[in-house]
Amino acid sequence: MKIALGMIIRCLDNDMELLSFVENAKKYGHEIDFVIVGYTKPHSQQIEDRIKSVANFFPVDINNPGFCKEQMQKLNISEATIQTLLDCPVDTKSGLVPYGFNRMVVVIEAILRGADTLFFIDSDIIPSVLKKTPDGNVLEEVDFFKAHLDHLNAGADVTTGEYSGYNILPPATFDGMSDFLAGVQKFEMLHYWQTSNVHRCLVYQADEVKPKPCHKVLGGNMAIKLSAFAKLPPFFSSYYTLGGELFLCRGEDTVLGAEMLHSGVNCIDIGLNPMHYTYNDYPTEPDLKNDPSVQNRFFYACTGWIGRNPFLNYILGKDLYNTRTYQREKLEHGLSALSEYTSNPRFNSVLKNFDVSWDSLDRYIKEFENVTKAWKEFNEKVQVK
Repeated sequence: MKIALGMIIRCLDNDMELLSFVENAKKYGHEIDFVIVGYTKPHSQQIEDRIKSVANFFPVDINNPGFCKEQMQKLNISEATIQTLLDCPVDTKSGLVPYGFNRMVVVIEAILRGADTLFFIDSDIIPSVLKKTPDGNVLEEVDFFKAHLDHLNAGADVTTGEYSGYNILPPATFDGMSDFLAGVQKFEMLHYWQTSNVHRCLVYQADEVKPKPCHKVLGGNMAIKLSAFAKLPPFFSSYYTLGGELFLCRGEDTVLGAEMLHSGVNCIDIGLNPMHYTYNDYPTEPDLKNDPSVQNRFFYACTGWIGRNPFLNYILGKDLYNTRTYQREKLEHGLSALSEYTSNPRFNSVLKNFDVSWDSLDRYIKEFENVTKAWKEFNEKVQVK
């Protein structure tokens, strides 16, 4: 089995997290055949040389994935398909690229390099878990690759898991929590968020690992047999613009997970939760009420969730008119309460993002149809085993 380790990032200006996984693999005796990083902004040659000194490293310029284009042309894949799969749909001067497009370029590179299995990690994840002990919180390194490979070798097609560390919902308390979460389609998190005064939104690795079947995939903690993509659509997410600003829709992994429900692909939550530096400065607790940097991070999480939701509800077969009406009403109330709680009127503007994203649904659907059609031709020509 040839293994690829994949990551997407705007600029590879810090190689510590990536190298921590390379070192973790070597420490526990796992061979990583390809390390593939999709990037949109230039990085220093020094960083690239350092990674190449310890790994078979393939940096992929998302603006010009030359190897992928050359190999696809050799396979007589149509120019229309090549353009759909490899030409970035947005201006990338800012470094922003739709997450689904970004991930799929890395997937394509891994397939064309001859990988059998692709591990995806994010740039703020490390191969250690956060554990709570009588003496305090500790970070404990784990055999990250073995945890996934054991289940893949036992028959799973996809393996994934949650994260330890701070949840994307920071500790908070305000009267509009229920409306806000309903509006961003995360209502299942209500009890968790309302009790944040107890657990402070800090998630720990459980002492007893309990793997279970699932269809929720997290793109920063997953491994997939590349042959599974013969049954799956590509990673997909889109974007929208408001006031001249580009906003990225989240949920490329959510959409993939939803499609697994009827694909016959076997996905396992392995119960291993690597440490996620959600707000970058653990162990400092994120302060949503007073910290502008935490508010900014949370603002873009909100705009990404409402970017995701129209298309997600479409593929789930929901009543779109009633869903939009309900979520907008709840969101308006929730954003007003959140803006008052944070003394930040910027959150009220998210309602405009909601309207623009829902108005973009027809475009999202057309993009998905085009990408799925192109992906079918790619799979037929490549025939991953």
